[in-house]
Amino acid sequence: MIAATVAIAPVAATDMTQTITAGTRSASIPNLSLPSVAYSHSAATSTGTMTLTADDSTGSNLGWNVTIQSSDWVYSGGNGGSNVPAANFLLTSASAATMTAGQAVDALGVGGPKVPVTSPLGTLDTARKVLHALTTFGNGTYTQTLGVSLAIPAQSAAGTYTGTLTTTISAAP
Repeated sequence: MIAATVAIAPVAATDMTQTITAGTRSASIPNLSLPSVAYSHSAATSTGTMTLTADDSTGSNLGWNVTIQSSDWVYSGGNGGSNVPAANFLLTSASAATMTAGQAVDALGVGGPKVPVTSPLGTLDTARKVLHALTTFGNGTYTQTLGVSLAIPAQSAAGTYTGTLTTTISAAP
């Protein structure tokens, strides 16, 4: 009888690691130029649309809020004009969010990104929440169309009126 011995090699375990680093969260609206209006003895209204882009690449699953707010429209020109108050700049519509990359918009309409239940429409002299995503939603890039109007007071001097729109995105709804 022949005896055989088999040598078994020891089993080695190897640990493996993969790190995913957090990206950023951002929201922006490109510069807006409303159409020119003619000088008038009566009040006038100028309308336009803006496109908001919101991106959450943090991987945090915290959800987020986007707000917008306007400054006064400051007069420049040689005709002695007055500033137009921020309260004269209004948000008139806010469309549903459209996903351009990442996580789909919640088909049930619960988690978002979505227009808040409390309407964002109204004057932009205070911050208005226009879009938000609940926890575990909004991990991607989204766009939203916003309708706006500027109420121009009667007898506003000829010249240029310039305002600043502040767009803010913050974690957690």
